[in-house]
Amino acid sequence: MAIKLLCFDLDDTLWPCLPTIMHAENTLYAWMRQHVPAITQRYSITELRALRKQFLQAHPDLQTNLSEARRASLRDLSRRFALDNDWVEPAFEVFYQARQVVTLFDDVPPALDSLQSRFRMASISNGNADIELTGVARWFEFHVSAEQVGQAKPHPAMFDALLRQAGVDASQAVMVGDHPEHDIAGASQAGMRTVWVNRQRLDAPQCPADVEIIDFSYLPDALRQLEAKA
Repeated sequence: MAIKLLCFDLDDTLWPCLPTIMHAENTLYAWMRQHVPAITQRYSITELRALRKQFLQAHPDLQTNLSEARRASLRDLSRRFALDNDWVEPAFEVFYQARQVVTLFDDVPPALDSLQSRFRMASISNGNADIELTGVARWFEFHVSAEQVGQAKPHPAMFDALLRQAGVDASQAVMVGDHPEHDIAGASQAGMRTVWVNRQRLDAPQCPADVEIIDFSYLPDALRQLEAKA
């Protein structure tokens, strides 16, 4: 069937995620030095990352809502130091705003510009990037997040929510993403066609992608291949 919807993952598909998060955490740590110095005098930023990881491992129920997970980890820090929580929400906002400062891969804007006239396009993410604040909303009709759905990719509920909002059948939709399991396997199991953006040239022989590309400059050709097979 013809492609009626392109769906894009965000982190590590449209922009590199690690530099984005590192920038946000560095910004937050600098803010904490001024506003809650007792914490930064006791813990380095590396130690705070380790504490947050331990906290998330102990609270797997928060893994579908990364904003609340970040807030909860800050409240846990506050408890450790017997502090009031009045600093937690301002600290989260500092992190959240910095988290939205992204640098798109160079190949992304021209590809999305060229595809926008041909396809409906949406985004889907397990993370808490805001498509308005990151500047990518101009390409997407809507966004589906794990926080909204209450499940995270590759759970079928994420893809069901996407298809339901778009009003298209799974066979009419194509998922474009970097993660072999979360994006590609999840979408494939939901009946969608898939394009794996393998920028790191990973060896994932079990990845069920219909087409594999190394960057977005190859995406228009990949979609033509999928349409030719339909």
